Formats: sequence, C-alpha cells, structure tokens
Amino acid sequence: MSWARGRIATSVRMDVDDGVPVDLRGGLDDQAFLAIGDGIEITLRESHVRALRDQATAALGDMALVEAADRVVDAVYNAGAQARTAAVLAREKAEAAQRAGAGDQATAAFEAARHAAEAAEQAQAAVRAAAEAMRFADEAAETARAAARAATRGTPGQDAGQPPCPV
Repeated sequence: MSWARGRIATSVRMDVDDGVPVDLRGGLDDQAFLAIGDGIEITLRESHVRALRDQATAALGDMALVEAADRVVDAVYNAGAQARTAAVLAREKAEAAQRAGAGDQATAAFEAARHAAEAAEQAQAAVRAAAEAMRFADEAAETARAAARAATRGTPGQDAGQPPCPV
C-alpha cells in the first residue's frame, strides 16, 4: 500500500463470476463509476473509460483466440488418446495374427500399431508445446504490463515527495 495524491493506493485482484452484475455509468466532473455486484464501486476518470473502450475489442479477441486454442489442444489430446488406443488394439491383433500363422496380416498390423504410436507421441508433444507456449505468452504479457506500469511511474504531474500511484 502506498500514498499517492492524498489517497491510499493498493493492489487488488478480484475474480468476478458470470452471475455478478457489472455496471459502468457516467457521472459528473469527468467521472465514471464501475459497479461490481452490490458492494464495490470504482471511480474512473474519462481517460480510464476511453482506455478501457480502446482495449475492449482486443481483450475480447484475445479471449476468443485463447478459447479456440483450448479447443484445438483438447482435440489434439483426444486424437492422441485415440491413437494410443488404436496402437494397443493393432498390436493385440498383430500378435493374434502372428499366433494364427497369418504373417502378412501380422506385419501390416504391427506397422499400423507403430504408426498409431508415433501419431500418439506427436500429439502428446504438440499438447506439451502448446501448454508451454501459453505459459510463455502469459509470462511475456505480464512482463509487458509490468514494464508499462513502470514506465508510467514518475510521470509529470506527480506530487513531489510522494511515491507514484500504481497502475
């Protein structure tokens, strides 16, 4: 917590469920009010509302991309699981064909099992890579946000002798 421009500034994280009402309305004196549920009201300036408006489309686009990526990763994971199952079944059939003396069929089934196992391995590697890429992107975004906050500290208009207001 720190003092900034005569007010207490603090960092707060809040998760708001879908059922909680959120309302943004304008007010007097270059102010807007963001109400969250029945107990939280945040006073914003016009510049804050404009910044949120400009960021809203990008944020919604980012959310849609993340949701689409999650669906793709889920599909790849499921495909990998199906490939592993197919590999096991193909191996079992190959062994049965070999015991029955059907060498050509056994060879083909063993080859199919090998291909299915390779596909499962590739799917698993793709899921791991996607998870790592998402983690890396989250870390990079947080680093960028922290750099942006740091860049705004000490800007003109800050009262002398007071710490900057965190963003």
